[in-house]
Parts: sequence; C-alpha cells; structure tokens
Amino acid sequence: MRDALASQNMGTVVSAYRRHPIHGRRPLAQSLVAGWLGITQGQLSRIESGRNKVRDLDRLRAYAATLQIPPSLLWFDAEQTRRPARRARRATLPGGIPRPSSTAATDSSMTKALLTTLRQYSTADNMYGPGSMLPLAGAQMSFIESLLPTAVGAERFRLLYVGARFAEFTGWLNQDGGDLRAAMAWSDRALDMAREARNAAMVSYILMRKSHIALDAGLPDLVLTLAQAAAEVPGELTPRMRALAARQEAHAYAMFGDHDACTRALDRAFEMAAEPADDRDIARYCTPNYIEMEAAHAWAELGKPDMALDVLQSSLVAWEPDFRRDLGMGLARFAIAHARTGAPDDALDIALESIRIVGDTGSARTARQLFKASSILDRTGARGIGADLRHALQTTLRQRR
Repeated sequence: MRDALASQNMGTVVSAYRRHPIHGRRPLAQSLVAGWLGITQGQLSRIESGRNKVRDLDRLRAYAATLQIPPSLLWFDAEQTRRPARRARRATLPGGIPRPSSTAATDSSMTKALLTTLRQYSTADNMYGPGSMLPLAGAQMSFIESLLPTAVGAERFRLLYVGARFAEFTGWLNQDGGDLRAAMAWSDRALDMAREARNAAMVSYILMRKSHIALDAGLPDLVLTLAQAAAEVPGELTPRMRALAARQEAHAYAMFGDHDACTRALDRAFEMAAEPADDRDIARYCTPNYIEMEAAHAWAELGKPDMALDVLQSSLVAWEPDFRRDLGMGLARFAIAHARTGAPDDALDIALESIRIVGDTGSARTARQLFKASSILDRTGARGIGADLRHALQTTLRQRR
C-alpha cells in the first residue's frame, strides 16, 4: 500500500487496496468497492486502468476517507477547508430547549441499542430455543438492511457490523432448528457484511461458525478447511477466537480418527481459552470449561467414552442453569458416553432429562444426539432401552409440533 500511495495515483491505490491480503485470499470485487466510493463498476475499472485520472481534490479526499487511509500517507492535503461560521452556535434553542444530539451520536446509540437487543435475544434463545426467536431476528435484519442504502462512512460500517452479528445469529437459530441449508445461507450473508465492514475478527468468527455448521452436516473436510481459514484471517484475533478455531480443527481430526492431531488441537484450544477476555469479545463464552465439553465430544467420536465421561460429569455438575439448551446438549453427549461404556440404564435416565429440555427448546441438534444415543444402545444389545429412548423423544417432538 505504501508503494501504491507513493505513485500518487488513486487508481493504483484503490487497486492495491482491493488486493490487500487483509481482505482474504480473493480481491474485493470492483462492484463492491465502487459502491463504497459512490461510482459504477465501469468507472472504477477505468480509474484503476489509468484511463480516467482522479485529480479533483474533493474526490481524492472522499476516496481516501472511505478507504480509511491515514492522512500522513497521502500526497495531498486531507483536511477540508472550513467556512467561517456566520455566528456562534448557541448551546440551546430559544426558550432554553436543549439542542438535539447530532446524527452521528444518534446512529451510534441506535447500533448500541441493536446489540443490546441481540444479547437479549441470545439469552432467550438459550432458555426457550430458536422457534420464537427466528421471526424477531428476521425483523431486525430487515430493519438494518432498510437503513444501509442511505448510510455512509462510519455509520455504514457500524450498521454492517451489527447486520453481520444479526445474520450470524439467525444462521445459528436455523442450525439449532435443524435447517442447515438456511444456516449456511445466513452465515454467507453475515460473512459478506463482515468483509464489507472490514472487521477481521468478525470474518474469522463467521468462518468458524460455518465450520460448526459443516460439523453438524458431517463434512469433516469442510470443517477443517473453514476452521483453518478462520485462524488465518489477517488482523488482530483474540485468543478465544483462536481457541474456537482450534476446537473446530479438533472436531475435524476426531471425525478423521486422528487422535494425535485432535489432542494437539485441543491443547491449543485449552491454552488460548484460559486467556482473559473483555465484554467486547464475541468469543468470550469460550472458556476452559466450554472447551472441556467440546473435548468430551471429540473423545467420544474417537471411541474413548471413558475419557468423555470423566470430563462431562465434572462439567455438568458446575453447569450454569441459564444455559438450558446447552445443558440439554451436554446431557445428550453424556448419555452417548454411558451407552458406549455399557451402562444403558444410566444412559436412558440421562437422556430423559435431555429430552425434557428438547421439549422446552426444540433444539434439533440435541435431538440428533439423542437419536444417536438410541442407535448406540441398539448396537450394544440394549434394544429395549434404545426403543424406550426413541419413543420418549419422538413423543416430545410430536407434542412440540
């Protein structure tokens, strides 16, 4: 970028910017960047090829501001000449009425309010499941997208970030509800927004989430590819974001049956999950206890249910009751571990508790694990107990419909 700026040619600068590795392995599309600059794709093509030169100072300033180029690197004066004010602006309107806050402050407050709403939705989802949250999240996405066409500058970047968060959450709701195709489509939508917002951390997080969806779909090659892509996103990634990517790598290696690679990935995940995280870290939930639960799933996949039992038992004893849907998943995995170690009665008792939570949340992901437990019981000779588990689960799912 410094070489491009030294050319004092805005076309060269924009071309270098689009191809910068911070945006990923593929350049940003000309049509996307042209939209940021307020011109057509054809106009940008001519500017980059040198057929059209950008010499107008106002346009140079506008393009540099849009691309967030530091003024110290520019070959022209980035400061706008301000016209003198005709008179001092009073702090209040006549009658002592406070002046309304600026548009920028209002826009910032709105995006903060949307993120607060998202946190409330996430809490409700963990208690009651995705069914009631999907229409609400969809309505918020429609609202955000209605604002984007007229949003510019910092306001647009904030809205794109919030839109990426809501789209990712909507993808998660579809995933937990069992619609993996819709989950991946929403995650793709979130990824596009995160890239346009130029938020490396969000790009990494969404790639990790796409890897998680691929895990539910049983696609280990895609799980590994997306997990590695999440870890390789250029930019500042928090330790816990890297822990989530390593967790996904561990799941892929477990599906391949590679015990050593799985163990190494889990060790990295444990180490990074132990690092402190602040409230702004979207991956702050990735604690060592969370990784322990994920490790148990990997051990069970690798045919080591005894290891899974020890981890799950200690984790479930200390589980926070507010994370009800996640508790249901943990219990389902605990039932699978008991089924594989030849304890069918314990597996059924634990599975019935998980089924009660499925009745409250409608989690299709947890239901799949419970069906898996019933199949393992069948294969290990406990067909009657496996049938009882299936009957209880199917009855609960019918009642939810």
